[in-house]
This record gives sequence, C-alpha cells and structure tokens, in this order.
Amino acid sequence: MRRLVPAGLCAAAVLSGYGWAAPSPEASRAVGLPWQGRLVAGVELPASGERFFTWDFVRRRSPNRAWRRHGTTRLVRTLVEVIGEYAAAHPGAPRLGIGDLSRPDGGRFGAELGPPGHASHQNGLDADVYYPRKDGRERPPARPRQIDRGLAQDLLDRFVAAGASNVFVGPNTGLSGPPAVVEVLPSHHDNHMHVRLPGDGVASAEIGTSMLGQSIRAFRLGRGSARVLVIGCVHGDECAGSIVATRLLHARPPGSGSIWVVPDLNPDGHAAKRRTNARGVDLNRNFPGTWRGLPVSGEAPASELETRLAMRLIRRLRPELTIWFHQPQALVRATGPSVAIARRFARLARMRFRELPRPPGSATEWQHRALPGTRAFVVELPPGVLHIREAGRYSRAVLGLAG
Repeated sequence: MRRLVPAGLCAAAVLSGYGWAAPSPEASRAVGLPWQGRLVAGVELPASGERFFTWDFVRRRSPNRAWRRHGTTRLVRTLVEVIGEYAAAHPGAPRLGIGDLSRPDGGRFGAELGPPGHASHQNGLDADVYYPRKDGRERPPARPRQIDRGLAQDLLDRFVAAGASNVFVGPNTGLSGPPAVVEVLPSHHDNHMHVRLPGDGVASAEIGTSMLGQSIRAFRLGRGSARVLVIGCVHGDECAGSIVATRLLHARPPGSGSIWVVPDLNPDGHAAKRRTNARGVDLNRNFPGTWRGLPVSGEAPASELETRLAMRLIRRLRPELTIWFHQPQALVRATGPSVAIARRFARLARMRFRELPRPPGSATEWQHRALPGTRAFVVELPPGVLHIREAGRYSRAVLGLAG
C-alpha cells in the first residue's frame, strides 16, 4: 500500500515527530455515536461539484435530496479534499458519486425514510461514496464487475490516509486495507464504500507501516500529555481489542491530557488471522529487556519493524499507562508496579484480575524497565467476535482511568 499524505496536513500540525491531520475548531458538532446520536449545526454538502455528483438511492436518480446530505464541517471538508486529491491524480476519471450523509439534525435514518435505511448515519460522521465504474457512467455500479477496482482501491487508500476510523466495503469488491479500519460487510456495500470519521476532537497520523506495507495509525483524543495509550491488537488472531479502540474514537476526549489509540499494531497478522507478523514473529516476545531466543521471538530483540514502531511511539509519548488488548482469557493481568491500576481497570470493566508472570520479551516488562514510573498491563478479552456496542463497557473503563 502506498503511503499517502493525510488530507489537510500542514507544517504547523506536527506533534512528536508525526504529521497530524488535526481537526480545526468548527461550529458543527457530532453528538453521541454514529448509531445513536444527533448533529448540531450540520453543513449541507452541495448537490454536485466539478468532481462529484450526489445520488438518491431511494429514487434512483441524481441529485440526492438536500435533507439526506448533511454532516459536520469536518466530514464535508474531508469528502471535498479527498475527492479533489483523487481527481487530481486521475484527471481522466469520471466524477465520483456521493450518497447519503446524515439528516440536517442527525438522528434516526432508518428504512421508514426510504429503504434499505441506515443503522448509523446519525451524527454527521458517515458518508456513502459510490465506487467508480469502468464505463464512466455517473450512477452506482449495479454489480461488482462494473467497479473500476484500481480507482476504487486508490480512493479507499486516500480515505484511510485522511484519518477515517472505518471504511466498510462489500464482500465481492476485492478491496482491502488495514483490517482494523477497512471492514467487509456482507450486505448493501457492493456498490459503495461507507466512510466513517472519528469523533470530534480526534486527530490522527500514520506512525509507520507493517512489514507488508500496511498503514499503522495512531489517533489522539484530547490535548496535552499522554495519560493512556491503548494498543488494540498485537496478536493477529486476538483482535477484539481493535473494536474497543474503534469505540474509543467516538468517546468524549478527556478534560485534561490525552488518550492515544493504536487500533492495530499487527495488520499483516490480523489480515491473515494468525498470531505472528508477516515474518512469523510473535511481537509480544520480541521486546528487549527479557527477550530470549525462542522459535517465535525473532532473530534479535526488537528485530521486527512493528516492535520498533511501538517502542518509538511509547518513548516519544511517555504515557502514564499503556493498555495492551489480547484474547481469549477474559481477565486482566499484570505484575509489579502495574498491579494496583490493573485491579482498578478490572473493577471498572467488571472483569477478573490475576497477577501472572510476564512472558519473555513482553511489551509490558520492556516499558517498566525502559520508562520507570509508567505503568503497563494486559487486558484479555473473552473469545469470539466483540460487537462495537458491547465494546462500550471496556472503553468506559479506559476513560475511567484517564478521567
């Protein structure tokens, strides 16, 4: 995957060595959640422009009705900027089609307003963008074989680089991206991608790429020194924590300090549904300090690119606390100086706590030794798929520690 410059990047928006696509103050506000929220002072996306048209999927015609195309200033600006960059890169491509955003004041957008309706699109952070067609016609593709997959993949990559928290695509499109961001949904997405931005006050940056070139991103909620850093996925077959991370991106930022979120440190393993990274190394056995030459621990301490990215970020931030999500033991585990705060998290999340020995080459023990005075522990989520609504309990526990 190509590295793309985040939309809106400027020299002034540089923090801790990373270029940040940071939201600017604006009157419009996303209140609540994309699936349970409202929109304050929403901005109307124009009916059409030089590089895009809008499409009313219910009436099967262009333009879309005005009351179906409102969003936050940030969403509308992101759409216009990404489409502008895409059009500049592909001057011969047809205009892109944009479907529903939100209603003027947000709120429910169900089938009663025109089938099939939306379960989300409630707070001005969601937009449907139709895949470009091979034949250049300005209408949604009727079947996946009509999609220009090269153009569609480039467009998807640009929305990821612009800081989207999620991009939902259809199962027959052949499109891909970092799995904690790009998610395949089985219904109604073979003709459009559903782009969702993180909540207000959230900035994002690419902190590096995986061994196979997949983007690894960090998101920052709030301002000031880092209070909590959350790593959603480190073992590729234990990635329910990336759902908790996504849920955090729609939380209210803390009143002081900041929460940093890395939804996925191991996108290659996540995509392959295997524990290790692309080189067969268990990243949580690869950190210096207690590293041992095990078959899965890598050829040397910090031999893996993803390990070094995590170490670099933690050293730059010096977070008071780092939480690493795993599965499937359904408990919180910690040792040494992090026991007390880990017990507190367990109480907030209504989970069991156990004081367990650290494995060799673990991230938590490396942080304890490299940054004395900071804390780090592991949350083992239950087995199986975690629904984003269910992730609220764990995200609230994170916010409780940061409050």
